Amino acid sequence: MEEIVRRYCVDDQIERFLSLGAGLNWESFDFSTNLEPSRFLKKGLVLSGSTKLPDNQEDASWVGVQHWCECLSQIRISVSGCEWKVAVEDHEMRWDAVLNSYDPTL
Repeated sequence: MEEIVRRYCVDDQIERFLSLGAGLNWESFDFSTNLEPSRFLKKGLVLSGSTKLPDNQEDASWVGVQHWCECLSQIRISVSGCEWKVAVEDHEMRWDAVLNSYDPTL
């Protein structure tokens, strides 16, 4: 799971934006894993995370939604046997079982 998150990491883009003012104003994906029973996360909860979508350009939020849906799709594929809830604000992202991915257009 952590390897997938590293692949989708936007830290270099954050640094570029902060130093040059170019690109999208991304924020890192903050997540916690719960592979063993823990008092910090709800029992049975494997992954909990959030991020703020970029919003400094016209299509920035849409680019962000697509990026993080791809990331979470890969995580879901790698962690079997779990129930998932992925949402942006109050809009739940639907899982496309044929494509094995979250489709933000549904």
